Amino acid sequence: MPKIKILSPQIANKIAAGEVVERPASVVKELVENAIDARADKITVIISRSGKELIQVLDNGVGMAADDAELALMRHATSKITVAEDLERILSLGFRGEALPSIASVSRIEMKTCPEGSNLGTRLEVVGGRIESREKIAFKQGTSIAVKNLFYNTPARRNFLRTDVTEFNQILKNLRCFFLAYPEIHFILIHNGEELYNLPAEPMDERIARAMGKKYHDGLIYFREELNDIVLEGYVCKPDHTRGNSANQYIFLNRRVIVNRSLSHAIVQGYGNLIDRSRYPQYVMNLHLPPSMVDVNVHPTKMEVRFTNDRVIYQFFLSAVRKAIQSQHVVHGFSPGKQEIDQQAIRQHFRDAGSGFQEVKFPKPTDAPKEADSSKPFTLEPKPPVSGSGKISRKSQESFSFSALPSKPAVPSEEKHQWDVPEDSDENAQPNLWQVHNRYIFSQIKSGLVIIDQNVAHQRILYEQLLNTLQENRTIPSQQLLFPQQLELALEEFLIYEDIRDWLKKIGFSINELSGRTLVVEAIPSNVKVSNETRILLDIIDFYQENDGMKLSPEEKIAAAFSSKNAIKTGEKLNRDEMHALVDQLFSTREPYFSPGGRPVVITLDMEELERKFKRPAKL
Repeated sequence: MPKIKILSPQIANKIAAGEVVERPASVVKELVENAIDARADKITVIISRSGKELIQVLDNGVGMAADDAELALMRHATSKITVAEDLERILSLGFRGEALPSIASVSRIEMKTCPEGSNLGTRLEVVGGRIESREKIAFKQGTSIAVKNLFYNTPARRNFLRTDVTEFNQILKNLRCFFLAYPEIHFILIHNGEELYNLPAEPMDERIARAMGKKYHDGLIYFREELNDIVLEGYVCKPDHTRGNSANQYIFLNRRVIVNRSLSHAIVQGYGNLIDRSRYPQYVMNLHLPPSMVDVNVHPTKMEVRFTNDRVIYQFFLSAVRKAIQSQHVVHGFSPGKQEIDQQAIRQHFRDAGSGFQEVKFPKPTDAPKEADSSKPFTLEPKPPVSGSGKISRKSQESFSFSALPSKPAVPSEEKHQWDVPEDSDENAQPNLWQVHNRYIFSQIKSGLVIIDQNVAHQRILYEQLLNTLQENRTIPSQQLLFPQQLELALEEFLIYEDIRDWLKKIGFSINELSGRTLVVEAIPSNVKVSNETRILLDIIDFYQENDGMKLSPEEKIAAAFSSKNAIKTGEKLNRDEMHALVDQLFSTREPYFSPGGRPVVITLDMEELERKFKRPAKL
């Protein structure tokens, strides 16, 4: 009896589904890609219960005949590849032939389709990958695929799905990529019976404003760089329009969204010293190059790609961003760094490249007035240091933030560092502290050296202060704004805002809601610097959305979000008193050694380790 067996088609499809269908958003992505490949110029997406109950995609593409409709439900069935050489010139979005059978194996599907030039269509019902019924119907040209009860036969997968808000935001994230990559297609999105987007075919400039919001649009700079057969075109944000996370960054390769850390790094490097390390630039970029210069068949989701020469592409991106920023005269104090752009190497690499791609023209937008932002993220205002006696002093937590609040005393950590002070100093002496690269605080201790990350240290302090206040149901003071600030949120941002609205009120925000997704911020927490009111709110929403998977209570999440975005920044210079205040308060917290997200705050190097580094003989 052989031990090795051929898997049944049903099991094989479920395994493939695990690679392709991670969540409802994956289904939406695959179905919309098929609609685009079918040359549709109008695509409607209908969602119910964030895709857990229904995902339906309707298009007016070329449609399928009855035989093709059934073949499309079989693994590795595709119209886009005939010979192996076709893999080197792929221009379509889908080509593996695994999407539909994988989706069908874990759901119930109703497919309706009709080919061009016919008025007689086909209807198929598929349950768990098996075709249960087929019939001829009257149907207009195009295809409708309705996916119902996703993961009904794999309950473990269904149990791993997150909240409806989170799953729907993932769907929005995927759809927005299509909105931006294909402005010539009319997209409609309906969720729980409500039409959320109706985007007619339009120029790219207008599509960005409709899909991303006017504030996002107004902060962008248009650019276009060409070199032989390579074109990089799109928009990068002005340095004062960065965000607290990477959610609004889009790179398209021949109109296919990709994720590439090297290119993201090149874009940041293009800004030089104009943006803080903790901020993320926003951008929409479309790279056009011959398909032979890239391998898109690297990952089942096709979001990761491999270039024939990564270094050259990196330099091309860096150069394009730098030129775009310089063209807007926003380069006062600009320091691009030592990295030079080897234009000759780029030209040599692409000189003999073949073409074979369709290019989208990005019309140049009218320059929006630059919005100056002179705000500083946060400034420590410590009280005069409290004296100690050889060990670090225990300061009140009120110095850093909620100065108007009676703070609950923190439980001191059992493990205390024995701070080293000069023997001839008086009893009020404090340890010597110094700052390295405006990001780490160093000090000598009895056993060696201690290093503290100033940013995550302050996060821990703010987190415990705010969490104590929320858990005890105390009120956090607000400061009224002389001029209330209006803020328009993107759809997924507004959904997060609705989810945390009550918590925002508890930590000191006063916000009125106007029509649509427009907010008016009238008051902010007392320790947030005025002129930073909309940024801190957006940053909290960004953090909350990005860290949805954290297993924390709602009050822990909002405390972690606020502390992460309101802490002193890496690169911010601190004076001696500020460093002492930071260290004092850190070692008065319950968990001084880890940030709310689990990052280390304190690192110690003992003398034995230092002596090993310098290859000194061990002491007997």
